[in-house]
Amino acid sequence: MRTIVFILLTILISCKDGHHDHKHHALPASTATEGSLFDLDDMWTTQDNKMFHWKDQKGEPMIVSMFYASCQSVCPRIVTDMQLIAKKIAQKTGKPPKMVLVSFDPEKDSPDSLKAYAKKMELGDNWNLLHGKDDSVRTISVLLGISYQKTSGNDFNHSTVISLVSKEGKILSRIEGVGADSSSIVEKY
Repeated sequence: MRTIVFILLTILISCKDGHHDHKHHALPASTATEGSLFDLDDMWTTQDNKMFHWKDQKGEPMIVSMFYASCQSVCPRIVTDMQLIAKKIAQKTGKPPKMVLVSFDPEKDSPDSLKAYAKKMELGDNWNLLHGKDDSVRTISVLLGISYQKTSGNDFNHSTVISLVSKEGKILSRIEGVGADSSSIVEKY
């Protein structure tokens, strides 16, 4: 019994003293809204320095998630999961799906840094990596049901959600967590 009490006290003290690294903890996802992404008026810039408007995406489904380019933990795994989903959809339909990654970090993720990230991750022409204003980023995160919070070390804690967005801009399916079963997204595409 003393050992258990000692272990619990040690854990509580270490968390209180800041020795516990919270830097890469995932936040739980929230519920996505039922509105259409295509109703958003916000302007975004792609990795190719082109303007991106959600309303211009009507008519074609897409896979959407959020990330930040300097992330060294879960974001590359989100991208890898999206690449696997894209491969499965391309095998099913005969063409690559539209893929969208929205950055949490408008301060550091300029179009040039997003372009470098796309090259590093070997993302094709069917990928749009988006840079937007802080309020636009917050709005899209709420619509997608993705929680995020900037940490003191200029990193982000965030949920890991990949969504299938319909040709009308509504979320048809979503998966949470890296390595999650993506069959629902592929089937509904």
